[in-house]
Amino acid sequence: MIGLIDVDGRLPNLALMKISTYYKALGEQIEFVQDGKTYEKIYASSLFTMSRSICEKLQAQYGGIIEIGGTGWDIEKCLPAEIDRCKPDYDLYTPEMVYKKMRGIMTRERKMEKAVQICNAGIGFTSRGCVRKCPFCFVPKKEGGFRHDQEIRDIINPRSNVIILHDNNITADPDVIEKLHEIRDRGLIVDINQGCDVRLMTPEIAQAMKEVRHMRSLHFAWDLMCYEKQVLEGIKVLLQYVRPYKCMCFVLCGFNTSFEEDMYRIQKLKELHIKPYVMKYNEKTDDVRLNCFDRWVNGNFYKKCSFDEYEPWVKAACMSGGGIS
Repeated sequence: MIGLIDVDGRLPNLALMKISTYYKALGEQIEFVQDGKTYEKIYASSLFTMSRSICEKLQAQYGGIIEIGGTGWDIEKCLPAEIDRCKPDYDLYTPEMVYKKMRGIMTRERKMEKAVQICNAGIGFTSRGCVRKCPFCFVPKKEGGFRHDQEIRDIINPRSNVIILHDNNITADPDVIEKLHEIRDRGLIVDINQGCDVRLMTPEIAQAMKEVRHMRSLHFAWDLMCYEKQVLEGIKVLLQYVRPYKCMCFVLCGFNTSFEEDMYRIQKLKELHIKPYVMKYNEKTDDVRLNCFDRWVNGNFYKKCSFDEYEPWVKAACMSGGGIS
């Protein structure tokens, strides 16, 4: 019996799905680890560095029978080629499992509908690596330079017309327009999961983005202040083809920007009618103001009151005597 542990993912874990396919082909039984059961081998996957302590506990608990991978544990570790070539096991996750991991405000019915959609979606990469070398990002170290991976047709799950692309920088792909046209022509719904590099946006790419059906918002990032000009120029091009309410911008905070620069970016995006979403660097949790800022933005309270009026921040500042920074 082979056991699997999805440490921290919200979407079905592609590596675990490929491991499942590989071992099922060898006649092994596969399941997610259950308490009280014995396994010959356990594979765990962690996406986020904040989960390292969880992985350390798993390693202590299971000893030599567990193998841990994923960016959150070891950025140099990759699946063996014979496993990486496998198609994902789309029977591994159930809608109920995905449902439990989902966040966001929606009815139970809508939440389950989304969980079913995700379970039935094809998942994969059409490209690996990235043309950038951002100092906060693991991709250049883990995957190296930009390169082609799978074809769109290889990612499709026969159960649905939805695909989830994990490409790290799809707008850097020389074939991005052709790929988007293929998605359009096949009548697919796409979730470009890792977002797009809006600094590389062109009218041609923006037009192609407009022509495909997106599973959720079209998202991109404004990580560093030094790229303000390029980011805003890219957004300007995109908004000529895609309406602002269909866009979301991830805003990296807690890396090398000041609070004033974080607030500036949120206000600038608000002026453009684009939804901002704060991404705390390494899930930074020791900055009380940043944590309140995160909730103020991501909970959409920025639409209802100023940050200085946001009650959790008012309370936190009062408790510290105004000394929080």
